Amino acid sequence: MRKALVTYFSASGNTAMLAKTLSAAIGADLYEIQPKEPYTDKDLDLTDKKSRSTIEMNDKSFRPEINGKVENMDS
Repeated sequence: MRKALVTYFSASGNTAMLAKTLSAAIGADLYEIQPKEPYTDKDLDLTDKKSRSTIEMNDKSFRPEINGKVENMDS
């Protein structure tokens, strides 16, 4: 039987809180997707049209490089 895995990407912590709650509720493993280059407060300024997070949200072809990987994904 395969286990469930909840993966999440959370810049501000809101998604992390929900992912942890979901994972606990269904008995799933939990994995945080982290960018290779961490976000700064300036990167997360959604009011700045040139901030990293705004560019990523508006341009679906732009995604940050991921740090790490899920071990034993087949299980």
